[in-house]
This record gives sequence, structure tokens and C-alpha cells, in this order.
Amino acid sequence: MGVGFGLNYQPEELYDVIIIGAGPAGSTAAIYTSRAGLKTLVLYRAEADGALGVTQQIENYPGVPGPVSGYELLKIMREQAKSFGTQFVRGKVIATDFSDEVKKVFTIDGREFRGKAIIIASGAMERANKFKGEDEFLGRGVSYCGVCDAAFFKDQPVAVVGEDDYGVEEAEFIARFASKVYFVAPGSKIKAPAEVIEEFEKLDNVEVLLRHRVLEIVGDQLVKGLKLKDVAKQEEKLLEVNGVFIFLGGTKPSVDFLMGQVEMTDGDCIVVNEEMMTSVPGVFAAGDVLCTNIKQAVIAAADGCKAALAVDKFINKKAKITSQW
Repeated sequence: MGVGFGLNYQPEELYDVIIIGAGPAGSTAAIYTSRAGLKTLVLYRAEADGALGVTQQIENYPGVPGPVSGYELLKIMREQAKSFGTQFVRGKVIATDFSDEVKKVFTIDGREFRGKAIIIASGAMERANKFKGEDEFLGRGVSYCGVCDAAFFKDQPVAVVGEDDYGVEEAEFIARFASKVYFVAPGSKIKAPAEVIEEFEKLDNVEVLLRHRVLEIVGDQLVKGLKLKDVAKQEEKLLEVNGVFIFLGGTKPSVDFLMGQVEMTDGDCIVVNEEMMTSVPGVFAAGDVLCTNIKQAVIAAADGCKAALAVDKFINKKAKITSQW
């Protein structure tokens, strides 16, 4: 997706570790695994991905004088990981296969990646509740993937419901096909880097609707419209569109791609042991997917460090975890 769509890659390539997520947990894990000489791949959904990526101001991250935006802090972490050899590839993970010694990870654009170990650091940004009509019209005008479905709406009006960098970049792709794209954001501004928003707003066929809340997706056999409430004016309106693409986040762990292969709590929180390993040998987890009570970037980063050191022990068959300075 985005800059990652169409990337040339070798499906037979085997990584020592694949990290799902490039937030503070995933990026920190990558620093440690790459520095340990492990061939490391990080798969990430969007440039300003996750809770930290959309945080406006950080002043308390150790060693990084603030204030900086969460996106800027992420870029520092990722550049440090890249300096040790980490490969970052953009692609939303939709499925995994942990049944064999070599684990497989699949992205929404049809790519497959293989690794000896996996670190799940995908955060907690999924929606717990759906809009009225969303399930009814899924596959009949409602979509969660621009790359997959945008071409079906060539020269037709569509709505994109989003609020961050991920939604904007999906909307940019959809705008190549649709006659009109209404970008519906619930908040007073889009949570994305200023340069991303600036380029997005230059598109002739895009109209941004801030502070608009979705009431219902309507239609007959197919989607015919999107009912909204303009929060500022306290007015309801109907957008006549043939498609509704939804890219909103939430606070639920982003773990649907695991398909029940690892032990989780009733709240979809991943269960790990003291070395951050899940119930599947070679599969580790770190960060907000663990549902830690205190959500801080430094805690997620510490989780990523612990998981990375445990992966080094697992891959190299060490008797115990060794520190790395």
C-alpha cells in the first residue's frame, strides 16, 4: 500500500525475525535484533502509524529533548534501526501462519514474507464498534482496502472515513479512480504530518469534512449514501456515494491477523511469558497488544527490547538471554 505497493521482493527470502508494527515497541525491537546480527524485517501500516505516530507532542521520552511530535520520535527510532540494517516494508498484515518452524506473514496486497521468529508489535488501534449498515453492506460498497477495491469505483463518488495518516494515504490512492472523494473525519483536524495533509488537500477531487460523525450507511442492494451529522452546525446530511471506505482506529488490540493461533485473553490481549514469548514457540509480542495498564512509549520500547533479546536467545539457541550495550 502507498509507497510499498508494487515493491519488488523475493518471496523465498527468509528473515531471522519479522516484526509486525513500527511503533516504539517494534522499532526498538528492530534496533536490538539488527544490532545482534539478525536479518530483520519490519512490516508497518502507515508512516505515522499507531498511538505514538499520531501524538502531537512528546516531552518525557528519555534522551530525546522535547517537545517533539510522536511522528518525529518514531522517525528517529526507525532511522536508528535502519542504521543497523533493518529493512522496513510498508504493508498491512491481514493473515499469518505459525504452523511450521518457518512462520509466514501475509499482507493485504498479496505478498508473503517468511521468518524464523515473529515479534507482534501491532499496537491497539482497532475499532470495537461498527456503524449502522456497515456489516450489511460489507462487500457491497463498504470496504476496508483502497488498493483492493478502489478500481471498482472508477468515475464514481465515494466517502473515506478516517482521521490519520493511514486514512489519508488510502484516500489518495482511491482518488486516482473515484470521481469524488469525501474524506470524513470525526475530529477537528486530521492526525497526520502537516506535509501529508497539505499534499492531500491539493487534490482536485477531494473534499475534507471535519467534525462529521457517521450516523448510518444506507442503500438497497448496494451502498447509495452515507448519513452524517455535522457536529459544528448540529445538522444532519446525506452524501450520495456508491462506496464507503473505512479507516478509523480505536483502542482494541490489532490482532485479527493472528486468527486465534496464540493464547489471548477475552479482551484480545496477547498472553506472554517472562521472555515475551507467546504460546507458540518463536512468536513473541510487545507493546500495547499486551494491554499493559500504563500506556507510555518508553514502556512499549522496553517491551520491544525484551522481546528482541529473547528472539536472539531463541534464534541462536542460547542458554539464557544476554545483555546488549
